[in-house]
Amino acid sequence: MKCILLISFLIVLVTFTVQGQKIEFKKVSARKFQSLILEDNNHLLIDVSRIIDHLEGHIASAVFAETSEKLFSILDTTPVLRPILIYCKYGKRSQRASWLIAEKYPHKIYTLRGGITLWKERLFNVESFTTN
Repeated sequence: MKCILLISFLIVLVTFTVQGQKIEFKKVSARKFQSLILEDNNHLLIDVSRIIDHLEGHIASAVFAETSEKLFSILDTTPVLRPILIYCKYGKRSQRASWLIAEKYPHKIYTLRGGITLWKERLFNVESFTTN
């Protein structure tokens, strides 16, 4: 019985230690996301939208990473102290990407709540490759 309790305690301790080392991401509003872009030139801005969504509108200077392979290749060469600002069309892809990043990389991660859709609704600027 003591052995089972000891093993259970060690499992819980290891779990908390591993979780304590993980860096979570923060979901932020369009206004906060814009202020993060403006106040820190050291950030890395990443668009994880589908190609069609990226072409319809993206934030200036965003690096496009449609696949996880592309995302990881970008992050493999990114200094650890560089904050990551990440977004997609609605916020779901960027949330999943943020979880993947947080598991593998020790960066501060900020994801745009509501994605580029909400960004546009708040009348923040985007660049586009499509013509209407």
